Amino acid sequence: MGGASTMISMKMSTMLRTLAAVMVLTASQASAATGDWPQFGFTAEGRRDNTQETILTRKTVPHLVQKWSANIALAQPSVAVVANGIVYVAGANGGLYALDAATGAQLWKSGGSSAPAVADGVVYVGSRDGNVYALDAETGAVRWKAPTGIVESPISVAGPFVYAVATDGHVAAIDTVAGVVKWTTPPFGSGYRLSAPAVADGMIFVASTQRLSAFDARTGASLWVQNVGNTYFMSQPASYKGTIIVSDGFTLYAFDAKTGQTRWTSGEGDARDSSIALAGGHVYLHDVIGWLQNYDAATGQLVSSTATGLHPLYVTSAIANGVLYMAGNYNSGQQTTAYDTRTGKQLWQDTSTGTAVPIVSNGMLYVGSASQFTAYGLP
Repeated sequence: MGGASTMISMKMSTMLRTLAAVMVLTASQASAATGDWPQFGFTAEGRRDNTQETILTRKTVPHLVQKWSANIALAQPSVAVVANGIVYVAGANGGLYALDAATGAQLWKSGGSSAPAVADGVVYVGSRDGNVYALDAETGAVRWKAPTGIVESPISVAGPFVYAVATDGHVAAIDTVAGVVKWTTPPFGSGYRLSAPAVADGMIFVASTQRLSAFDARTGASLWVQNVGNTYFMSQPASYKGTIIVSDGFTLYAFDAKTGQTRWTSGEGDARDSSIALAGGHVYLHDVIGWLQNYDAATGQLVSSTATGLHPLYVTSAIANGVLYMAGNYNSGQQTTAYDTRTGKQLWQDTSTGTAVPIVSNGMLYVGSASQFTAYGLP
């Protein structure tokens, strides 16, 4: 009896462990399947493509209407994130606002100056007081703070680490649970022209003025450095099939992620002071003379160029479900516009807001201007 009982107990234990593993996997898959936009690049890879959006499509986007607007003086450029029904956005003079995603009602406000990132019920945000904070996503209560130096570039989260780029040009990796700084790099750039970090395949990539740097994501060891262009604009890097793609404002560059060797460049062109968005093997950006450009991410070849009649400066796009959203100051004032990624056709436009970075989440488009943050949805 003892042997049979032990055998039954072992089988039950195995079944319970298997069930627990299935439950964890299901929860993980459910979380991954949401349409939330939890960090600047949507994921730490930096592509700015919401691959889980199903409500806003090429057919439904033309019907977007304003749902609510909150009178908040926003940091410029302001970048919001969305997780579990809450929008988080940084204010102009410091302060992180948590708003109900459906109504715009303010839930709480806390310190913070960077674009935040949300993971597992925690909001991570950089601050001008020299710390990165972990805040309870529902209440704003401080869980921990980690000394990193002033952080104003967007935060990224990948695996067990929060990655932050300080204004003096060093990268810090912080344990997400304990708030302990695991490593920092020597400074490699400075000022406000520091990108959000992109994380992929165990590496972290950061663009600063005229250079792209790669580090080991676990140790912070420098892997390679590439000098890029001779302008002061650098987009956030984006990872695509072992390639890191970045724009310096005139030229698109693609580098082998492991070695830093150049795979292709797009060649000189008109000023493209536009961050990139990457979806379906294509890189999208907008140049300052009014062309929406679509490049093959594998070869760098120009696939299409569509005249928009708009002349933006320093815009960052978002893509969701085959629609590209852009917001910025144009020749005719601030505008937020949606385009079909296949044809470049304009699908929708609103001129009441448009100087902040757009994001798309669960059937809603969120974008701000200097003094208000606005949400659009379907009637």
